Amino acid sequence: MRHPNLLIVLLLATATYPSELTADQPIFNEMPRWKGGWGVQLVHEYRHRPDWLAGRTVVAPGLDEEMHLMHLEGVYTWDKSIRLTAKIPYVVDAQREQLDGTGALVRQTDSGLGDITLALPLKRYFNLDGRSGSWTLAPQLRLPTAADDEYAIFDHQWGTGLSVGYETETYRFIGGASVGVFGLYGDDQPESNASVDLGLNFLFKEMNGHIKWETDLLHEFDGTLSVSAGPSFYLRITDTIHTRAEWKHDFYSRHAGRDHGNDETFKFGIAFVF
Repeated sequence: MRHPNLLIVLLLATATYPSELTADQPIFNEMPRWKGGWGVQLVHEYRHRPDWLAGRTVVAPGLDEEMHLMHLEGVYTWDKSIRLTAKIPYVVDAQREQLDGTGALVRQTDSGLGDITLALPLKRYFNLDGRSGSWTLAPQLRLPTAADDEYAIFDHQWGTGLSVGYETETYRFIGGASVGVFGLYGDDQPESNASVDLGLNFLFKEMNGHIKWETDLLHEFDGTLSVSAGPSFYLRITDTIHTRAEWKHDFYSRHAGRDHGNDETFKFGIAFVF
């Protein structure tokens, strides 16, 4: 059947910038299985980081950071086990408040193209009695296409990453787990990631989808650690049109130095598959 009612590849650490590794792939992880299948999606992201932290301690309440981003992403399927994906982020508007070395308040802004990520998700599917699923291996390459400014949401650095995911579902339930590592060829620390998602499938007239609770962990080698979680809602309106919304909150946020944290993130997107 030529429609992407596929298994879920889990989100990897979508709770933190600038250097994030994501196994999340178009189309909302429901990538087309058929040879020659392709699709595009547009995702709007709003992120609010309300606190200036030193470790886990809020050292300057009210100094916040806000980001509005648009993500244009695409996928092409050579074979149901081999795909090529591209993610092109654009910073519509970002601004933050922080203290300089003298304790004076500094306001900074950012906008423009972010770092583009290419990936080659390789999948192995299986079918069992009443349950199906897949394993995913996804090497990734980050291109330094963002501006190299004093305040930039993205790193402007070459980077490589690798994630491994396991997904499975029945008629009613869906879930999986994944882990990954990512490194940048610059000053930023390497990072490791993990994710666990659990949810329910549903049918509504001619549409179907799922509701999940997603939990993501990000650990940077300098000691920075965050754990975020929240619900997501995916709906296949037709075989061609898909939509997804998610909300996440940082339930644990620790920084090796001083940075904004305790994130609240909302995403909404629409996708088209052919």
